[in-house]
This record gives sequence, C-alpha cells and structure tokens, in this order.
Amino acid sequence: MNDKIAKYKNRKKIVADNIYISRKIPNNDEDTEYINKMIQNDTYDYDFTVTPEEAKDFLIQFKKEFNDERFNKLVNDCKKEVISSIVTPFGLGQVVAAYDKTGGNVDTIHNVRNVDKTGIGMSEEESLQNGMGIYATEEAKQNHENKEEYSSKDYHDNNPEYSKTREANTKLKEDSVLIDGYTGQTFDEGTKDQVEHIIAAKEVDDDTGRVLANVDGSELANRGSNLTATSQSVNGSKQEDSAPNFLKRVAKNKEKIQNLEAKQNLTPEEEKGLARLKRVTQVDEDEVKKLDKKARNEYNKEINKAYYTSKKFVKNTIATGGKEGAKMGMQQALGLIITEFFTAIFDEILDIYKNGFTHGFDDDRFFSVLKDRLNKISKRVSAKWKDAAIAFKDGFISGFISNLATTVINMFITTGKRVVRIIREGVFSLFKAVKLLTFPPEGMSYEDAMHEAKKLIASGLIVTLGVIAEEYIDKLIRSTVILEPFADVITAVFVGAITGLSITMVVYYIEKNKNDKDAIQLLMTQTDEKVENIEQMLIPLRQPISS
Repeated sequence: MNDKIAKYKNRKKIVADNIYISRKIPNNDEDTEYINKMIQNDTYDYDFTVTPEEAKDFLIQFKKEFNDERFNKLVNDCKKEVISSIVTPFGLGQVVAAYDKTGGNVDTIHNVRNVDKTGIGMSEEESLQNGMGIYATEEAKQNHENKEEYSSKDYHDNNPEYSKTREANTKLKEDSVLIDGYTGQTFDEGTKDQVEHIIAAKEVDDDTGRVLANVDGSELANRGSNLTATSQSVNGSKQEDSAPNFLKRVAKNKEKIQNLEAKQNLTPEEEKGLARLKRVTQVDEDEVKKLDKKARNEYNKEINKAYYTSKKFVKNTIATGGKEGAKMGMQQALGLIITEFFTAIFDEILDIYKNGFTHGFDDDRFFSVLKDRLNKISKRVSAKWKDAAIAFKDGFISGFISNLATTVINMFITTGKRVVRIIREGVFSLFKAVKLLTFPPEGMSYEDAMHEAKKLIASGLIVTLGVIAEEYIDKLIRSTVILEPFADVITAVFVGAITGLSITMVVYYIEKNKNDKDAIQLLMTQTDEKVENIEQMLIPLRQPISS
C-alpha cells in the first residue's frame, strides 16, 4: 500500500511539473520550435487514442489469453497429479502401508486390554477379565503369556497390606464402628466380616494392562482404594466378578426371592436358600457402583502413570517414530523423483508426436536423437535432487508426528491399519499447509499462503477419501476371477487416477474463485509497467531544452 501511494505521489509531481513547464512556453512562433525540439529529444512513440471498440477487443483478447493459460495449467496439473497419486499415496504408499499394524506401532494400555479377537471394543470391566488384546510388539505379548500363574495367597495372606487391613477391621468391629462398604450399614457381632477386593485379585492378576506396565499385581490389588469390608456372604457371592456382573446376579437373586416368597409353603431347603439370598442381596447398588468407579479410577491412574512415563514407552515411541519418519521420507522423496521421471517421459513422447522423432528408425540419427532425449530426461530428474531432499525431510517430520499422533489416539481408541495410513497421509498434508503458513516462500503474501494451504488441506482430504474407497474397490476387483491376480496394480492405478483427477479439479475450482482477482492483478501489473514507461517518457520534459 505504501509503495502504491509513493508511486501515485511521484506521478502527481511529474504531472504538476510538466503543467508548470507547459505554462512557461511562450504563446508565439517559438512554441512550435520548442515543441519540435522536445519531440526530437523524446525516444518514445505513443498513440494515446483508444476507441471503445479497441478497449473491448483488448479485454476480450486479454480474457482469452488468461483463460487459455489457466486451462493449459489445468491439463498439466491433471497429468502431474494423476502420476503423483498413482506413484506416491497409492503406489509407494501401499508398500509402506504393508508394514502398518492395527493399533499402531507402540503398545498402549487400551489396545492390550480393550479389543478382542474380532476387533470389537469391550467395556473396561469385561476387558480386564477377558485377557485378549492387540499387541504392537511380540515382546509385550510374550510377557503376558509367560507371566506366573495366579496365586491367591500372594494377594491375600502373604500380602502385608491385606493382613494390616484385616487386623484394623477386627478392632473397628469390636468398637462397633466397622461399616460394610457395600451396604453402608454397621456390622453387628453376629455377622462375619471379610476384607473385600473391589477389583477382584484374579482380575488384577490377569489384567494385560498391568502386565504391560510391569506393575506388581499384589501391591495394586491391596491399595487402600481397592479394599473395603463386607460380609462373608456377599464376598462369597461376588467372588471374582466385576461390580456390573455382580449386580446383574443380585438382580436375578431378587427375582428368585420374590418367587420363593410368593409360595405358600417352603421346604427347609427353600427357607435356607431364601435366607442366604436375602443376605447376599442386601447391598446398596449405588454404593457398589461408587466404590467400583473410585477403585478403577485410582487403579488405572497408577497403571497409566507407570507405563506412559516409563523409559520403555518413551524409547519405543521415539524409535518407531524414527522408522515411520524414514519410511514416509523415502515415500515422498522417491515419489517426487518417479513422478518427475514419468512426467518427463510423457513430455518427450508428446514432443515426439508433435515434432517427430527423426527421419526414421533406420536413420543413423535415430540413436543419437534417442540419446539426447534420454539425457534430457536424466538432467530433468537429476535437477530435482534438492526438492527430493526437502521432500524427504518433510516426509520424515510428518511421519514422526503421525506415529506420535497414532500412539496418542490408541491410548483411547484402537485404530485399524487403514486408519493408520489415513493419519499418516493426513498429517503430511496438514504439515505442508502449516509449514507454508509459517514459512511462506519469499515474496508470497499471507493471503496467497492461506490460499495455497487451503489447496493442500483439500488435497489431503481427497487422498483420505481415496484410501477409504480403496478397500471397497479392491474387494470389487478381487471378486472378478480374471482381474484378481492384478488387483493390487489395477486398484493403485484406478484409485490413484481418480484421486489425482479429483485433486486437480478441486484445486482448479478453488483457483477459479480466485481467477477474477488474479486477472485484475495481472491487468494492474501490466498497467503499472506501461505507466512506468510513460513516466520515463515524461522525464525529458523536465530537462532544459538545448537550443
């Protein structure tokens, strides 16, 4: 804006000076001689007369040339994007994706617990008992499979905290202040109390998350937050069940109680069974849920802290991030080189079609011309080594970030193999957009950088949709017996071509919305150039005319 104001003031000064000079010219026969001398000194020859028809013709021709240039760019971009999409995300990307794992490359508490063999997520209580999971490393899986067998004594009589709690409960009961955690009632002398593990000891021992975190099960199970007092009847009924399963059984027992009480005459065995059912159902459902929730929160907090702050987890995250970065870097660098190679070949083929190869295949010049064309391709590809190095660096950084993002996501949700690939490709597009906004090329305005970043993000979204569609297209192709052996190649080419064309069309649409502004900017640039020429022409008018 300041530059334009300065130009305007400069032009205004030149016009004022020349008006002043023109007023100084005598209105007599000397005028003609003076003006003739100015014309002789002037090296410019301009015709400032413009008719409306000429202006209209100029604008029509300007618009045609502008649109032709845009269309040619669209065709070239289509060609390059199709080649790039086939080679990079759906060519080399498939090679990289072959090493992807469900759940990512780093073991997480959630993954080793929360997914069964069918890949369907389970509730946290069910997962702790199930013992199945998704492992990123064979070492972690073997650690769980080779763990020592569960020993009840280690979690009860042999644990000092358990023994201390039992002694403390005995004293509280003698003082008539021992509260049953599951009923909220004070124990009487006739009710036998026991120390209850809210999360069952067996459940803790089998927990794959605890084994992964390498935390002692007996210590965890006997934390104060996981111990409460309850009656022998309730403890014996609950056994190794989780709170939800125990409460389901309590509900069924209450139905049994109603059925027995509805009978007129009960046998001695039925009366005994009714008394037992009443004892084991005298629990407060809300208290059971509250204790269970508190115990699990503390339990999981300790396991998560132990594992996610461990050297093993940090080391694995960094190591796998480096591997993913290297793979993504190679994918981008090789993709750029191969894309340039095929683009150069197609350009040469097009040139041969337009201009001819040589006089004939038997001509002595054939091999000479062939050698020249191959050298051109080689030089064109070789000239991209700096771009390939930058592509490797960008790919490495985005690959490292995508591995970290995948690991964080897998702390809460297990990602499938295809989702891992989507994250990798998506992070790369986002990284390029952020990089462009943060470090725009020299001479690029923030507005233009935002425009280019918008195109990068749109391209990333289309690639993501392409990865999702790839699975269904691959299955469709494999269902055809004739095409099944070539399914991988056909899928890569077909999805890559569709994705590349889609990217180009979307980018063209985004560009189209900016065309009018670009056309006006180009016209203003051309106008500025012409005005500067006029300014140069006016300079002699400011100089003294030699007689």
